[in-house]
Amino acid sequence: MVGNNRFNHLATTLGGAVSVLAIAWVMFNPPKTHIEGFKWTQASKQSDWAISLPEAEGFKTERLLELHDLVTLKKTKKVQSLLIVRNGHLVFEQYYPVQSSPDGTPMPQYFPPGVDTYHQMRSVTKTVTSTLIGHLLYTGAIANKDMPLFDYFLNEDLQDAEKKQVISLRNALDFNSGLDWKEWGAYPSDAMGMWLSQDPYQYIFDKKIAHSPGEVFAYQGAMSVLLGGVVEKVTGKSLRQYAEQTLFNPLGITHYDWFAHEVTGDYLGSSGLYLRSRDLAKLGQLYLNNGVWEGKRIFSEQWAQQSLVPKGKFWPHKTIEYGHNWWFPLITVDGDRLTVAGMRGFGGQEMFIIPQYNLVITMTSGAFIGQDEDFPFELMVDYILPAIGISKAKYISQV
Repeated sequence: MVGNNRFNHLATTLGGAVSVLAIAWVMFNPPKTHIEGFKWTQASKQSDWAISLPEAEGFKTERLLELHDLVTLKKTKKVQSLLIVRNGHLVFEQYYPVQSSPDGTPMPQYFPPGVDTYHQMRSVTKTVTSTLIGHLLYTGAIANKDMPLFDYFLNEDLQDAEKKQVISLRNALDFNSGLDWKEWGAYPSDAMGMWLSQDPYQYIFDKKIAHSPGEVFAYQGAMSVLLGGVVEKVTGKSLRQYAEQTLFNPLGITHYDWFAHEVTGDYLGSSGLYLRSRDLAKLGQLYLNNGVWEGKRIFSEQWAQQSLVPKGKFWPHKTIEYGHNWWFPLITVDGDRLTVAGMRGFGGQEMFIIPQYNLVITMTSGAFIGQDEDFPFELMVDYILPAIGISKAKYISQV
């Protein structure tokens, strides 16, 4: 009996050790995707992208498979879709059934992610709003970016009204308006306070001025809301209606949503938009095309070029820059800065273009807790750029 107990104990111990070794083996030797039968892109209800095999657009397929395996393995990053477009052709399109972390908002989340499932864009909405401003500048409905922002709100009850008269549309686009607005590092933030208020516009109008325009760069969703208001006042249409008419319809974006403020019903220019990953990629391609989509001009070439120039920084210790509601990480190739520009939204909503290589990279995620903001840049320099033969790319996050 004693012998049997010892044998059972030994068997249990060995079994546990084998299990630990098996887990360790899987961790350090994860299964690899084989190219045979791998679907580079997925079937959609819309035939809205030209499709190419990766090698036809200059990609090393083994590197893209390694990218896919990494994203599949790192579920804590909460990546739900990853798309790559080059030379106007969709070459890589994958969806990952990873549940989002709670986001603390009433905005719905749709699961599982897929080719025809739209995803909340969060602050990508801001860049869509700025794109509509670009369209109005192109049509002449707005004279120029130096127009006073609050000229469009002259009949409103404003705090510091006189000081606000010197804030321009340009200041609003670049987030250096000087408004006393705390979106980061404050709880509750002004962004949340605005969403929970009875009137988001009045919430903004009640804010005072803390700095002279152009003096301090500070992330301010308030400015995007007001820019959305400018669109509505100039056009006589809701922000959603005008976006659909002048931007979404020309790009074939038909399956989308825009979450409205729950009290006023306003569509806000700062957040609330839902897009499919394929449609988010179209916005990047539009800027690579310098504002033209299938022969129709949406905004001027000058607007496209000016949008892709950094204007300032929010953090002195970080290298990433901002301007016209675009983000600019510092990525170098052989020591020279590479132009990389992106639309970004909280939780890992990303769309980056690299004009030099005619690339669009789109990622959606559900990382509303513990988001790794550097992850998309690491994927670029470690996998995507090497896949097209760029071996000396480097992401520099800190000054």
